[in-house]
Amino acid sequence: MRIKIQANIRDRLTLPINYNHLLTGVIYRFLAESNPEYATFLHNQGYGAEPRRFKLFTFSQLMAERRRVTGAQIHFASTLTWSVSSPVADFLSHFADTLLTEGRLTLGGHQLQVQDVTIPRPPRFQSEMRFRCLSPIVMTTVREREGKRGMHYCLPDDPELSDLIRKNLIRKHEVIHARFPHDDRLTFQFDENYIVRRQGRVTRLVDFKGIKIKGIMCPLRVSGSTELIQTGYECGFGDKNSAGFGMVDI
Repeated sequence: MRIKIQANIRDRLTLPINYNHLLTGVIYRFLAESNPEYATFLHNQGYGAEPRRFKLFTFSQLMAERRRVTGAQIHFASTLTWSVSSPVADFLSHFADTLLTEGRLTLGGHQLQVQDVTIPRPPRFQSEMRFRCLSPIVMTTVREREGKRGMHYCLPDDPELSDLIRKNLIRKHEVIHARFPHDDRLTFQFDENYIVRRQGRVTRLVDFKGIKIKGIMCPLRVSGSTELIQTGYECGFGDKNSAGFGMVDI
């Protein structure tokens, strides 16, 4: 399930272009206001067992009809829309509790009045679906380069991308439902025509608290297990979902 928030910025709002950490801060503060023990658990541990733990939530970029980027800043001049998604009822309950009680968002020292909060109806999950990105999709793996093993960010043409996404979703599904999916097939592919039209410019480099994260903003097609597709829709496709990556919409 997901929560869609619309907030009034009054005249205009200016934030650093790398604002993901501000939104993560809002989420954990809301959770802590509602239930400190849960917020501490999620921040320090998360769900699952070592070495693969998941926060099981994701969120979109800030959307606005009027926005522009200048240098290292982004300027918003119309109502903000922000979506937060999770399959975990406790997370959504604690987040919504503070959101509805306070009725405002604090971003970079700015107080934004919440205009509307809605719970969009989830789509009917099918064995083949097309999505657009609400935040960049990140998929990492460890590979050897020049004799050293290190973190590698997958690009759209990476031959391992689809299977890495599939295995990531299987692990998330197992954590959420305490079982493997009945169907574990999945094929994931970014829209090649869109990539050609954009002349390959579909990657996004985000600085998250000093860490450079490379994601992909591109329409995509997913086919196979409806259980895994729903898992990706609810808690994000790929890695680093709780830092604001991997959220999609139909």
